[in-house]
Amino acid sequence: MNDMVISADRRATPRSDIELLPADERDAIHLALRSIVEGTATATGAEFFRALVRELARGLNVRHAFVSELLPSGARVRTLAFWFNDKPADNIEFDLEHTPCEIVMRGETVYYTHKVWEAFPHHLRLKDLGIESYFGVPLISESGREMMGHLAILHDQPTVKEFRGLALMRIFAARARAELERKQAEQALRKSEERLSSILASAMDAIITLDAEQHITLFNPAAEKIFRCMAAQAIGQPFEPFLSKRFGNLLKGYCLAVQPATVTSQQLWAPEGLTARRHDGEEFPVEATLSPLKIEGRQFFTVILRDMTERWQSEATLKKLQLEKVYLQEEIKTRQSPDHIVGESPAMQEAFAYAEQVASTDSTVLLTGETGTGKSVIARAIHDMSDRRDKLFVPVNCAALPGELVESELFGHEKGAFTGATTQRKGRFELADGGTLFLDEVGELTAGAQAKLLRVLQDQEFERVGGVQTLKVNVRLVAATNRDLAKMVKEGGFRADLYYRLNVFPIRMPSLSERPTDIPLLARFFLDKFARKMGKSIRDLSPRACERLLNYPWPGNIRELQNVIERAAILARGPLLEIDNALELRLETQETPTATEPLLSFEAMERAYILKILERTRWVIEGEQGAATILDLNPSTLRSRMQKLSIRKPKLSA
Repeated sequence: MNDMVISADRRATPRSDIELLPADERDAIHLALRSIVEGTATATGAEFFRALVRELARGLNVRHAFVSELLPSGARVRTLAFWFNDKPADNIEFDLEHTPCEIVMRGETVYYTHKVWEAFPHHLRLKDLGIESYFGVPLISESGREMMGHLAILHDQPTVKEFRGLALMRIFAARARAELERKQAEQALRKSEERLSSILASAMDAIITLDAEQHITLFNPAAEKIFRCMAAQAIGQPFEPFLSKRFGNLLKGYCLAVQPATVTSQQLWAPEGLTARRHDGEEFPVEATLSPLKIEGRQFFTVILRDMTERWQSEATLKKLQLEKVYLQEEIKTRQSPDHIVGESPAMQEAFAYAEQVASTDSTVLLTGETGTGKSVIARAIHDMSDRRDKLFVPVNCAALPGELVESELFGHEKGAFTGATTQRKGRFELADGGTLFLDEVGELTAGAQAKLLRVLQDQEFERVGGVQTLKVNVRLVAATNRDLAKMVKEGGFRADLYYRLNVFPIRMPSLSERPTDIPLLARFFLDKFARKMGKSIRDLSPRACERLLNYPWPGNIRELQNVIERAAILARGPLLEIDNALELRLETQETPTATEPLLSFEAMERAYILKILERTRWVIEGEQGAATILDLNPSTLRSRMQKLSIRKPKLSA
């Protein structure tokens, strides 16, 4: 039978074991100890483990020695160094099951003096190699909670029970454990650094670390790309040259304000309004996160920065496309091709000829004539026949815009330019860049808008409301009015210089009374359009209908004719269209007398309406149900109007 000694004392003091030995044995152990120490003193890592097993085997005069680490599975070990048959051997992995090492890995010091192979019959390799004795010491973490590996010696000769190598094994097991912990810590650190490096390299945002003096200590690949600067050029340099003045001041203030006691709770996110500078000097918009960091007692700061250039450009493009979509949808609803311009009269043929002649130029066109004569249709025809046909045709009804918003609509505005301007907005001139801008009812423009329009016509440049940046555009202008601009100029209601700028190529649109031969043509055109839309089988106008249409004065021109035909189509019951009822309804509406009421001035009407609202709200001005909210006015503006209009809250009677 083999002899086995198992020691459960994991905290034995090996040096005290040596002192208990006889003098001659103690000297031999000290000699072996000195030899092993000298052989391993300067080595670390893999070299240490190789030196350890070599010197241990030589010092204890055994054939084999190895040191191992336990693999994550807990069922296998891998040698860190292997001394076999008096020479170094390649490292190996093996299962613990059915080996003496399995017992050691339970935390016990195990010593088999002879015939160790009998105790482990399933481990045939022991007998094949002629292993007689085995001595194994576990490597347990300093905390005592983790099994890390083991140190073992094997010999092809039996050893005595009083084997005195136990103390040496324990001494160097402790040293091996410390080196293994250092090795594993280095591996963990290396893996962590690799992961961090991989994260930094794959990050789309620039990640920059600064020291307390705001010098760059880390500059990831995204930062190299965004700032167009290699890390080698940036590291060690101040970060300030990469920042705009505002961003630089923000960073300085932040670094001074961070308190060490609350270093983890003082992150700052700046989502908009900041700019940075690339290495070549180009300034670009960014959003940034600033975070304090302490490493080994030293203060650092991390800046995570995102280039917003593409996003801003995309947002600007999206806004423009959204506005273009609105205009295009409106244009599709009302668009008529030149083929649908109906008119064979000499007056209309002359207007068509003028439109065709001017279309190929960039000259400003002024369309005049009564309301409803088709000025907007001719304006579109001029655009469609021009070289700008592939760009936008942007119509603006000047009369439909509130006076205070005309400039904003035409030229756009900056964020905060006035109350309610929460974002930047592009005006119609910017949208029509490269295309045609149609200003309908141009005579209704305010004096301020007239002055700005004059500058655009002269220089093709302008500023948004509340802005300082000068914008240049290439816009072809077509204007229209039903008012006598020359008369307005004499009366001071319209700028003379703007009138002459607009009146480059005037085209007068004839009224329907001037082109009676076109009335049946237009009527049949509208009839076909409405009959198909309503699903009715109406072939033509009745003779009486034609006569009535020709005898009617048409003060509303084509627009009025279209309305009459639409009403008649709704009322139609047969294949021929009669317009008696439709036209009589129109005449009755025109001729029905209204109750005579005294006409009030605009100021009197405004005063009466404000009084009515104040009485309804019981003279409450502010708040969700107050008069200012109902009137859509600022409370201070309402009070100012009340003072101007002499509106005072009545005193309660005693």
